[in-house]
Amino acid sequence: MDYRAVKSQFRQTGKITLEDSRGQVFEWLSPGRHSTGSTGVFLIHELYQLQALVGSFSEVALDIVEFSPDKVIFHSPPAIGPKNGMNSTGLIKFALIKSPFWHRLLFELRETVVLQWVENTEEAPHSGEEPFPLQAKGSKAMELHADGKVKIINS
Repeated sequence: MDYRAVKSQFRQTGKITLEDSRGQVFEWLSPGRHSTGSTGVFLIHELYQLQALVGSFSEVALDIVEFSPDKVIFHSPPAIGPKNGMNSTGLIKFALIKSPFWHRLLFELRETVVLQWVENTEEAPHSGEEPFPLQAKGSKAMELHADGKVKIINS
């Protein structure tokens, strides 16, 4: 994958369509340029990005995020500010991506992106060399609050 081409397209359009090695097709959107509704999952590549999404987290909550597997989607109350991406319970969804290939791509984009699954199976212009750690169905989910309160939604 040509990281520069992907980065250039993302900067121009605020959107890229990707396909992983298992054939899952998904889009990464710039949160400021697209309305994501309740279906988007914010993808981060570093823990410091959490502050913009959910405010200050306790050390316990940060450790839970840092040491959890890639397959976990967290549901947390948002930081004060724009509420784009909130679901019906008033929580936002986010995931820390640690898989080397996808982590590097997120790092190259230099911002938090929003993941949305694509229903139609048109061929994606960019193909990944590895499976994407999250799945459209079957990902693990946890509710996590800034004080470290945890609720397992599905495992």
